[in-house]
Amino acid sequence: MAPQLTQITTRVPIPQHLSAQTVLSALHAYEPLITAHPYLVKYERRAVPLEDLVDDPFFRADGLKLQAYVVHERVPIIKGVASKVVVIPCVFQSFTAGTRCRADAQGGVTVRSSYEVRRRGEVPIGHGEKEAAKAAANGEPYEWELVEIAVIDCPSLVKPFVTHSFASAHREILQRVVDEVIAKTDLMRKGDTYV
Repeated sequence: MAPQLTQITTRVPIPQHLSAQTVLSALHAYEPLITAHPYLVKYERRAVPLEDLVDDPFFRADGLKLQAYVVHERVPIIKGVASKVVVIPCVFQSFTAGTRCRADAQGGVTVRSSYEVRRRGEVPIGHGEKEAAKAAANGEPYEWELVEIAVIDCPSLVKPFVTHSFASAHREILQRVVDEVIAKTDLMRKGDTYV
């Protein structure tokens, strides 16, 4: 079956007391995006596959450093009953507003995500996102948000499985990144060392 492209936008607010630059620094470190994943088993750095990136317009000239990883995830097949470990090579590239990541999963699935720190409302609400975006702020005022714009390229046969819980899982990842930055910032304010 022919590949199908699906775009999914997810976002979480950045609390007023947290600087947008601090969240941006976490994105530029790359690993906070990996370790926030709920299905993570392990990950390791790998050589950047330059031959794979040369013809990929996703990695643009405005990008800064490139870093590649191999991520191992335990993906639930039947929740609480069966899961499968998948190995996902991915490449990150930082840029002024955030980080790009291309993940090449099994079964012909490629996800190209842009994780960005943006002013509230700067990135239009994505399809099906309206209610989630309203609920995310819990009535608290905020100026900045952490936004992921993902384009999923996969065969139509596996599209329902891949996209089923993508938005909620990735909203959880974004929230974990923000929560980790808050925890680190709070420890630093108290004078504790963060490890």
